[in-house]
Order: sequence, then C-alpha cells, then structure tokens
Amino acid sequence: MTAVTDKSSYASGQDPKLSIQLTNTGSAACTLNVGTSAQTFAITSGSDTWWQSTDCQTEPSDMVVLLKAGQKVASATPITWDRTRSSVATCEAKNRPKAPGGGATYHLTVSIGGIESIDDALFQLY
Repeated sequence: MTAVTDKSSYASGQDPKLSIQLTNTGSAACTLNVGTSAQTFAITSGSDTWWQSTDCQTEPSDMVVLLKAGQKVASATPITWDRTRSSVATCEAKNRPKAPGGGATYHLTVSIGGIESIDDALFQLY
C-alpha cells in the first residue's frame, strides 16, 4: 500500500489530490475491503496532524475487491484536500484554519483496515 499525490509541490490556490495504490505482492489472490469505511488518509507536518479523511466523512461505504497475485490497483477517483485543518468538531465550520504554504512540507499516509502504507507521499505547499 502506497500513498500517492498528483504532484510533489502545489502553488498557492492548488489543492492536492490524494490517492492510494495497492499491490498484491503475494503468490495468491486476496480479498480486501477498500471502501471509504475502511480507508483513512492523513496529512501531517512534523508531529502535527492537519487533516484526516475520517474526521468529517459522511456515508462511508464498503467495496470488497479481489486482488490477484501481482496485481496493482489505484484509487479510481482521488480525494481533494482543501488545505484546511480538520477535526470532528469543525466539520460545519466555514473558516477552518488554512495550512501554511511558503514551501512547508507535508506527509500523506494511508491505511486500509488498520494496515498502514509502506511509503508515505511527501509534498510541499506554496
């Protein structure tokens, strides 16, 4: 499992698009729930968690897929991060704090069913 962003740096006004890539490195097929009910995308900067996909999630869904041995799949539709801080308490807020730019570095990690990504995606905001 690998976290993927559409770019490594984003100009002011550009929002990162977040995806996940799965590879079955085993010798047998496996089934996995890859739906939004099992996924977590998290953006951090240092030890500070800026955003999590589950904070304000509505209508999570299941999607069970069969991954054949050696098969690689990726998110069909990326999630767009609006560069704001999330928390369960601020889902309805109109003016959530914006993530600093100016070359600040962020990390995207993903997990499915509690299994963490091997690699995170590093990106910068300007």
